[in-house]
Amino acid sequence: MPNFEYQGKHVEFAGTYTGSYDCINQGKFYEQAFLEYVRSLKLGGTYLDIGTNIGNHALYFAMFCDTQKVIGFEPMASWRERALANLRANGMEAKVDIAPFGLSDRREQIRFNPYGTEYLLQCLPLDAYLPDLTGVTFVKMDIEGSEPKALLGGREFFRRNRPVIFAEGLGDPAPLFQAAELIGYRHTGKTMGGKSSPMYELLPA
Repeated sequence: MPNFEYQGKHVEFAGTYTGSYDCINQGKFYEQAFLEYVRSLKLGGTYLDIGTNIGNHALYFAMFCDTQKVIGFEPMASWRERALANLRANGMEAKVDIAPFGLSDRREQIRFNPYGTEYLLQCLPLDAYLPDLTGVTFVKMDIEGSEPKALLGGREFFRRNRPVIFAEGLGDPAPLFQAAELIGYRHTGKTMGGKSSPMYELLPA
């Protein structure tokens, strides 16, 4: 079980990590520079982690940002279970909820094939799941090309909360920027992450 000290706190991750997550074995969070930038914004309230995966970002938001609550979305059962294990290992399970589905612009099932095995994942609009939630100040969105649809499925949510958004844009980011414009947002010009998985900062226009 990888464990390390960070910002005066002990951090533990359940299981083993390879590939992109090998940095955890070296005592670092995945995408730590991005996470530290988010922390520097000093945003309180509730954060959304759309595409929670193993819980790397949700755990950081819960432990090191000024959050009152973190809400994650992860339709892949194996990833969701790993995320929950990581939260429990650090005593953060009460601060983070993880919904067992993905987000889109409609209720639908999408096919996902990450490792040569196809999965059918349930998705629904953010506006349908959180029709009244307020106090959300930050949204991270990394859902393998479905970010534009997820933005459009949360028109009322984003109008009501006006959070800072960081969304991944695989390949051509134009569809992401177009969807952002339709919900009243714009790309600030700030981009974080590597060339293979850039994260674009979106703010209210």
